[in-house]
Amino acid sequence: MQWIILIGEDKLNLNAVKAIKHYENMATETNENRYYVDYGKDHIFYDDQGNTFEDYEQEELNKIPFANPHFIMMIYTSEERMKKVIQQDNFLRGIYVDNGFGLIVPIEEFIKLGMPMDTR
Repeated sequence: MQWIILIGEDKLNLNAVKAIKHYENMATETNENRYYVDYGKDHIFYDDQGNTFEDYEQEELNKIPFANPHFIMMIYTSEERMKKVIQQDNFLRGIYVDNGFGLIVPIEEFIKLGMPMDTR
């Protein structure tokens, strides 16, 4: 499985993610800290990481413009599916994405860059 981190203000939580219409999904399931979207052959988990950012270096935190950042890990089995979901008209905007390889940018820029999943 692969992952990215979605970063936003306090309003970024699993309820915000559940409000997104995940097109082509077969089922969804929720527990306290995870929202699961099943697409049949692939799936996406959204894990609420809260406002803990101890894994970040100060240099990385300086890239995040939110006073009280909230983190959701988007875990996926298909990079193609993740990219398709993020590009949906109704996906979260005004948030940042951490691709796990040092790139922390607004989601709009992440999409514009082609959603790189390496050290670019």
